Amino acid sequence: MAKEDIEEEREIRNDASENSSDEEGDDVLDSSEEDDDDDDEEAIKRVREGFIVDDDEDESQKRKRRKHKKRKREERTNDDENNALDQDDLELLMENSGARPQPSSNKLKRLKRAYTEDTEGAEEEEIGAKSGRGGLTDIFSDEDNNEEERADLGETRVDDDRNILDEFEDFIEEDEYSDEDEERQRKLTQQRERAQKKGPRLDTSKLSNVDRESLQQLFEVFGNGAEYEWALEAQEMEDEGNGENLEPTSLDEVFEHAELKERMLTEEDNLIRIVDIPERFQKYRANLNYIDLEGEELKSEQGWVANILFMEKQGSFSGFLEEPFKEAVSKVVEFISKDVYEVPFIWTHRRDFLLYSEEIKNEDGSVTNSVHKLLFEDDLWRIFQLDIEYHSLYEKRVNIEKLIESLNLDDDLVKDVKSLETMVAIQDLQDYINFTYSTEIRKLYDDKETEGIDANITKKHSKYAIFERIKSNVLYDAVNAFGISAKEFGENVQDQSSKKFEVPYRIHATDDHIESPEDLIERLCEDDEVLFKDPKNALNAVRKTFAEEIFHNPKIRHEVRTTFKDFASIRVAVTEKGKAIDNHSPYADIKYAINRSPADLVRNPDVLLRMLEAEAAGLVVVKVETKDYDSWFQCIFNCLKSDGSSEIFEKWNKEREFVLNMAFKRLTSMVSMNTKEDLRRECERLIASEVRRRFLARIDQAPFTPFGFDKGTKPNVLALSFGKGDFDSAVIGAFLRESGKVDEFFKSEDNPIRDRESEDKFSGQLKEFFDKNLRNQKPDVIVVSGYNAISKKLFDSVKSFVETNNVTANTEELTDVQNPPLIQVIWGQSETATLFQNSERARIEFSDKPTLAKYCVGLARYVQSPLLEYLSLGEGILSLTFFEHQKLISTDLVMEAIESAYVDIINMVGVEINEAIRDPYIAQLLPYVAGLGPRKASGLLRNINSKLGSTLANRSDLIENELSTANIFINCSSFLNIPYDEGLSMRDSSVELLDATRIHPEDYDLARKMAADALDLDEEDMAHVEEQGGIIYQLMQDGVNKVDDLNLTAYGKELESKFGKKKYATLQSIKEELVNNFEEIRRSFHILESHEVFHMLTGETTESFTRNTIVPVTVNKVGQNFRDFENSKIKFAKVTTSSFIQGNIEEASIPQGIDLAQGQVVQAVVLDAYYDSFTASFSLLEADIQKGAAPKFHKDPLKWNFEAEQADKQKEMAKERAQLAKTRNIQHPLFHNFSYKQAEEFLAPQAVGDCVLRPSSKGPNYLTVTWKVSNNLFQHLSIQENTQGMGKEYIVEHKKYADLDQLIFQHVQAIAKHVDEMCRHPKFREGTMSEVNEWLESYTKANPKNSAYVFCFDHKAPGWFLLLFKVNVNTPITTWHVKTECDGYRLKGFSYPSMLRLCNGFKQTFKSYVKGIADRSRSTKPAPVNNQAQASTYGGYGY
Repeated sequence: MAKEDIEEEREIRNDASENSSDEEGDDVLDSSEEDDDDDDEEAIKRVREGFIVDDDEDESQKRKRRKHKKRKREERTNDDENNALDQDDLELLMENSGARPQPSSNKLKRLKRAYTEDTEGAEEEEIGAKSGRGGLTDIFSDEDNNEEERADLGETRVDDDRNILDEFEDFIEEDEYSDEDEERQRKLTQQRERAQKKGPRLDTSKLSNVDRESLQQLFEVFGNGAEYEWALEAQEMEDEGNGENLEPTSLDEVFEHAELKERMLTEEDNLIRIVDIPERFQKYRANLNYIDLEGEELKSEQGWVANILFMEKQGSFSGFLEEPFKEAVSKVVEFISKDVYEVPFIWTHRRDFLLYSEEIKNEDGSVTNSVHKLLFEDDLWRIFQLDIEYHSLYEKRVNIEKLIESLNLDDDLVKDVKSLETMVAIQDLQDYINFTYSTEIRKLYDDKETEGIDANITKKHSKYAIFERIKSNVLYDAVNAFGISAKEFGENVQDQSSKKFEVPYRIHATDDHIESPEDLIERLCEDDEVLFKDPKNALNAVRKTFAEEIFHNPKIRHEVRTTFKDFASIRVAVTEKGKAIDNHSPYADIKYAINRSPADLVRNPDVLLRMLEAEAAGLVVVKVETKDYDSWFQCIFNCLKSDGSSEIFEKWNKEREFVLNMAFKRLTSMVSMNTKEDLRRECERLIASEVRRRFLARIDQAPFTPFGFDKGTKPNVLALSFGKGDFDSAVIGAFLRESGKVDEFFKSEDNPIRDRESEDKFSGQLKEFFDKNLRNQKPDVIVVSGYNAISKKLFDSVKSFVETNNVTANTEELTDVQNPPLIQVIWGQSETATLFQNSERARIEFSDKPTLAKYCVGLARYVQSPLLEYLSLGEGILSLTFFEHQKLISTDLVMEAIESAYVDIINMVGVEINEAIRDPYIAQLLPYVAGLGPRKASGLLRNINSKLGSTLANRSDLIENELSTANIFINCSSFLNIPYDEGLSMRDSSVELLDATRIHPEDYDLARKMAADALDLDEEDMAHVEEQGGIIYQLMQDGVNKVDDLNLTAYGKELESKFGKKKYATLQSIKEELVNNFEEIRRSFHILESHEVFHMLTGETTESFTRNTIVPVTVNKVGQNFRDFENSKIKFAKVTTSSFIQGNIEEASIPQGIDLAQGQVVQAVVLDAYYDSFTASFSLLEADIQKGAAPKFHKDPLKWNFEAEQADKQKEMAKERAQLAKTRNIQHPLFHNFSYKQAEEFLAPQAVGDCVLRPSSKGPNYLTVTWKVSNNLFQHLSIQENTQGMGKEYIVEHKKYADLDQLIFQHVQAIAKHVDEMCRHPKFREGTMSEVNEWLESYTKANPKNSAYVFCFDHKAPGWFLLLFKVNVNTPITTWHVKTECDGYRLKGFSYPSMLRLCNGFKQTFKSYVKGIADRSRSTKPAPVNNQAQASTYGGYGY
């Protein structure tokens, strides 16, 4: 054995001994390890073979070990326990090998040294090096810092020339610690304490794109990690690399990944910042292997997107506009996919490609240009989504192509893979390949001959294993015997479908087998190698195999999908739970929906989503079917069946039909689900589009414009509110200056709605506030809002204050204003203020202010900038509702719609970048600038702060100072506004005036050329003017209106003819920006209309609170004529709804005889609603309430299942009657509110003949009497209750009684008496019918010549008896039914008053019966007696 190997063996033992003693505290040389000698020898062998890596170990492996240190510690502990060598074994190995102790080569640096005085410095050095992982405090320290710390700790290097035996001596653990051990432990403890006190030593320069402020916040929140150092002591003792210095690690090893992700400080976030692709593109393409398409592939995508968008437009651009429309879509696809332009950039700077100019010749010979807008911003976002969808489709198709190429398939069905344009078509082809070529795929996967194939594709073959075996088995001959393959059948179907199944011939004929299916299967089952010996199982396997082949055929699937797409019919089946849906339910209009086409559902997308929501709740089942399925299936079957007419042919056709049914059952189920899912996605997209449109209207509004100022100027705002409006509520106000600073707060304890005196005091306090606090800065507008409709009183009071005190608009900065108008009092939109008042942002800004004061600040800020206030809500905006059906789609879709609206409006307005650097409130806008996002925006701000000193002077600095990459600069630069100081008289050459416009830097030269043309400058003049301050500056000095004289149309034609650039719209926008840079182009601030204020304060909409709406109201006051107390009528009533809507009920709308009291809650119907005054008129009349309860939707006879509705109504009425009957209370001692089961249980211990009266399920006009016939036998008799004048009569079994007592005595007890008489008769037998039959058989056998008869209970019809008799021993038992009546007994239509008369009557009837049998036997062949038929008649009676 080599000396180096012996040395390694010693160090292994050294390491094992140390780890065991340090971690476990037990003797290493444990007796259990004597059994592990073999393992130890294997360990030594592995060492000899180079199992342990030495100094040249890859750095990445070291990092990997650090990331999995906990797992490795556990593994190492187990391995050390198993592989440690004891002293005797090692010495024996050394003697056998002849090795002598050699100086340590320090080869295995990851193994630790012994704890001796000579190695204390080395140990401390090792701990210092490990602190990057274990100590955390030096995680980012560099080499110099480690060296300095080692000097401070008095570290020394290990002497490499030490004898290895000396090293091993220290690893032998004694029973008691030596003085050296105690001293070593003491010094180690001191060193750890010093390391804990030093704190973090992070080298932040090694962290890319992580600002110090974010890092400091992380340390403040989570600490620097030093406090957890004690927990890593054990790991430090095992760490690799004695005294080795580690490189600084990433933040992931210091902080929780989730926290880093939340603060966007992960490596993935940094990668997003660096990559030169807009962040939104990266976000939406994150799950794709996005490929830049070129040539034909790009054209394919352009055509695919254009066709889909053209279909969605539903022919809006038909005719001559179709081609320009598709060209515009194709160009936008190129901008997005190839040039990575974001939607705002395309909309602003590539608008020429979205327009089509048509030249129209007039009658006078002149030419007029008609411009058609082909695409809008919504369309651009849709194209962006379709681009993502196409690349998903393309990626899946490429994977299929790779698989086809790898398998080297020669199959007609897979040759057209490039023409597949839907995800389901690609999936169908993939399923076909997986099924048909599962064997080849498995071989390909096992041999690993290909790469880049989706793992999911290669692993799906396992479920087809049984079919692989059948295909290779003799049993597959039976599949071939169907006479046509699935592929040929698919071609037949495709051909016939293209000809609408109107031609009689087929491409492939079906051949009939000479044997019948049964004979063929039996013959095949005789084969020794057949899979299934049982013919039945074999036939099922053959059927299923052929059905699977049909099921997986792409052409057949295409036919089914096409049929469902064109002829799908959607209907709703109500479940038992769903029958509770009433007219007030959100699902009322879909409860019995039938025959709904996909087009119907797309026109009203909420209908399908509510159907699916109800289905998820278990209320309904949504079924997607095809119209005239049977006829369509027959057409498909005609492509499969044989035209033969023999019996064998018919059997094979039945087999083919059976197999086709099997396949189509699965196919239609699958396609039905796919159709439902496709419709769901489309309807969700339409709902999201409506959410986007509604939200755009909220944020597409400029600040409230002060009197005399341009649109876009921010106003001074005074906001007032008294919250809920209780009598003791104070009025709170907040004054917000145009700068956004909150200057003053107002408070009045005198609520103006309390009384007249309080209103006067409030007005005086508000006047004093205006005169003193707002003397220097007057408000431009007063905003009022609150929590409910009572705020209308405060609004009226404030408006009265303004009119009374003649409070006029602020005109201090205006000149020549003769008669300024009164200051405007408006309603404030409260939805953002409501969320702001309880937000963390409000708590930080106004920690000492009450909630209502924060609410007022939110109101004022909304008036100054609706956009910023909505943006400040963050994810809290999801709690707001912008569209009534918004809840039907996921929050992710809602957020995407909202974010796209933010992007549109923020880029339309622009962002003052230097203001964003200084003000976090403005900085919220930056992530929505084109090209940017949360990460890129934060990186841009950080880079500007660090490289440019917190100010961006020019847009060009973004590139020149490497603050932005090229594509990001192109997207974002024109939307970053860098205003210049208009007061400067001298032109500063460092300032680019065009940076204060929406003009893109790529068009700066074009703008200067236009300015030069407007100034009529030649090239020499242009050069001179540039030296004097620039052409743009000269234009501003001479007057920007000079550009109005330019002929932009001619200029645009010249650019297009000479340079091939379409710049008509660009030239127009440049002219507008030169005249008025960054002009406010949003709509004016929206003053809330009366119905909007009504909805805001009451929560009611014009649909939920309108004519014929039923609402509960509380009576506040009743007007009544008390002079005529007995005949007094209610003249009127004052009422209030739960949403504080005041209302009146006039005398004509109050039913006669009704009694109303103050505080009473009654149901009323709205007659008229007055939204501006929050009042309404109501009615209590029953006719009006019934009208209000009627459905509010139209029931189309062709699309509504009236039969099912009527049937459910009948069932519901029956249930209501039964429920009502249960609640009846009859004044009779025998009446109980029992069900039939409860009645039987009650009577079980009672005597025979006892009875109870109970409600009947037939309704309130019925009762039931239940009486005990015998043990476990109870009869239930229905009683009809009729009203006769002033009295009642009771009818039971067609007999009438005056009262219940008479009925019980004369009917029930009379029947019970006759039953008792029957039971006492000698011919009566107890027991079941089988027992009585057995007794009768035994009796006749004992007396073969005698006839016999007997009576017994009819257990199926209590109250009836069975009469069983035999003529002699050879005749069967005959059964007749006897009914017990109050008058006696009835047999065969004859009544008998007593048992004696009954028996005599039976004998007489029996003689006639026997005679009739004898007469029939002489004339015809005897027919058996149908006892069961007789038993089922019950003599025409029964209950």
